Amino acid sequence: MKTATNTLQTARVHIGGLGRIGTSIALALHAAGVGQISCNDPQNFEQEQLEICTFSRRSDLGRPKVHALARFLDGRPGLTFVPIVARNESRTVRPYLEQANVIVSCANNRAARLHLEHAAIMLGKPCVQACAQDARVSLGGLVSVWRPATTFSCFGCLFPNRSKERTSKEILLPTVTGTIAAFAAHIIIEVLRCERGSPEGANVFSIDLYSGKIRPMSLDQRRTCSCCASKRSSRRSGADCDLKPNMGPQDCGGRRC
Repeated sequence: MKTATNTLQTARVHIGGLGRIGTSIALALHAAGVGQISCNDPQNFEQEQLEICTFSRRSDLGRPKVHALARFLDGRPGLTFVPIVARNESRTVRPYLEQANVIVSCANNRAARLHLEHAAIMLGKPCVQACAQDARVSLGGLVSVWRPATTFSCFGCLFPNRSKERTSKEILLPTVTGTIAAFAAHIIIEVLRCERGSPEGANVFSIDLYSGKIRPMSLDQRRTCSCCASKRSSRRSGADCDLKPNMGPQDCGGRRC
């Protein structure tokens, strides 16, 4: 138990995207004892977040989201929190990706998600993606984890086709995003505690809160995936992966997820 605690205290996690899910993951990782967390997000705190984030104050309105969370976490024992006002694609973010033991993506669009996934693959770092579906489609979401030195699928393998971004605002329920974030944080902790960083088992988890079920899946790389292709030339490629029929790329990038 002491060894596991020490592992978390010295661990570094970087989170790209500090919306509902990203914020909840950061708080859960801090509660679990992760000692160093960095987060990047270019957006400012809005009225909507004020109504949802219980730690927020009216004075946070108009401030960068990452600074609002930094204000709340300031002075917490055993935690170094680094806020970065930048998009995933910014060069400012790169050093934090290089230092991280695990990279987490909660971005609000597919391109930003794939940027972090590809960066993690090139750096040989585990990458966890967490996203929620529009409540008008389904009460649930998806958590995926890519690990080095495996034939596991990456996020690009799961959603290979570029889709049109939704123009209307998604309906995301706090209870749903909170559940997805808690499960994603659990997966991140498990990856950090694993000595080799690549435990056996499922790498994609479909979360359905209608039925109250989490469906674990072990999916191999897609042969034609452009996101992880450059890292698997010397490895055996797996078969194409399959997803639930109602899961698609349009369901993983809500503006407020």
